[in-house]
Amino acid sequence: MQPVKEKIKGIKYELSFEIPVEKFEEKLTAQLSEFAKTHEEKGFRKGHVPMEVIRSKYENHFIGDTINTLINETLQAYCEEKKINPVTSPNVKVDSFVRNESLKFSADFEIIPEIKDIDFSKISVEKKVAKATDKEINEAIKNIAESRHTFEEISEDRKTKKGDVVDINFVGSVDGVEFEGGKADNYPLELGSGAFIPGFEDQLIGKSKGDDVDVNVEFPKDYGHEKLAGKKALFKVKINAIKGKKVPAVDDKLATDLKRKDLADLKSYVKEILEQNYETSAKNLMKDDILDKLADEKVDVPETLVNQEVEYMMAQFRQANPSEKLDEKAENKKKDEFKKQAVSRVKLGLILADIGKKENIKIDQNEIQQAIMQEAMRYPAQAQQIFEYYSKHPQATEGIKAGIFEDKVLNLIISKVKTKEKEVQPSELLKQKN
Repeated sequence: MQPVKEKIKGIKYELSFEIPVEKFEEKLTAQLSEFAKTHEEKGFRKGHVPMEVIRSKYENHFIGDTINTLINETLQAYCEEKKINPVTSPNVKVDSFVRNESLKFSADFEIIPEIKDIDFSKISVEKKVAKATDKEINEAIKNIAESRHTFEEISEDRKTKKGDVVDINFVGSVDGVEFEGGKADNYPLELGSGAFIPGFEDQLIGKSKGDDVDVNVEFPKDYGHEKLAGKKALFKVKINAIKGKKVPAVDDKLATDLKRKDLADLKSYVKEILEQNYETSAKNLMKDDILDKLADEKVDVPETLVNQEVEYMMAQFRQANPSEKLDEKAENKKKDEFKKQAVSRVKLGLILADIGKKENIKIDQNEIQQAIMQEAMRYPAQAQQIFEYYSKHPQATEGIKAGIFEDKVLNLIISKVKTKEKEVQPSELLKQKN
């Protein structure tokens, strides 16, 4: 059915329709007849209630449903004929409905814009290539050795220094009164770790085993225990022992401990890992470059989606800044700040979705499970909770699917664009990544 009025401006549609009374009555009768097939009524067998009885008792109950059905069918038929897809459900208004007269309604909506095919062969991006140097390989292995350090009690008579672990007894007091939780024996504290109140660890540097030290500190004003927040405190500290950090030597033994044949094999392995990381960084830079170029494409961006994205960004802002209260003026200003970014996000989303559809890019369940596994591996302590969360909230996988989809589309684009390699230092590559 063609609209009585049709106003189209870009991707915005404003339509008015008039459905003849005969079509309405036909649809209403069909719905009542379907209802009558299974309806039971006192004095009649199931499915044999006369239509006049059905109409007299239930007709009014079906009028609203008939109106909605006709509106939905009319809009669906219109969109199929025009080969358009509304961005969201149309805003519908019933303009006029009187029995035995035409049903009149209007609808407005935005459609998903038509995106022209992109000739990827005309897009050129730079691929930065970095090779791992001996210095970087040796530094990486040194860091590995550092990570496998142990602490051993020192036998020589020397002063404590940053990085040592001291075994201490301590008793804390405020105004001469000991406070709960301010006392411990044989507590291992790494000097310089920042584990204790600011200033505490510094006052234990340059001391000897067996020393008694008065440590004067002031609790931060935002300290977790209200009774101690902002208060000056004295800690009586006894240094029982000093343990120095022992880092394993960079040699064949370190390599075999790391399941490599020897030090040369370890260096070869580290070189491979470093260059894989450089490759990943270079690829991410290429993806950013491609996204910047796609953002320049001319696309009619649906205002509806932009507003939704702005609201989503506002929700993220509120979650990240719970203490920041915005009045109406400040909130509108913040939304204006987000709008440009929202337009870019929506445009890129539409373009990538269009490319993915045209290239028939699919995501299978194994890829989703692998992505969830990778996320769980990033947070080993919460791995079980992560698995349970995605198991109980299937909708949460939509975000993961979106990330996989975008990555697959961008990888496909990279395979089609022109690339020009440029050799750079690893430090330059990683700096540009940040």
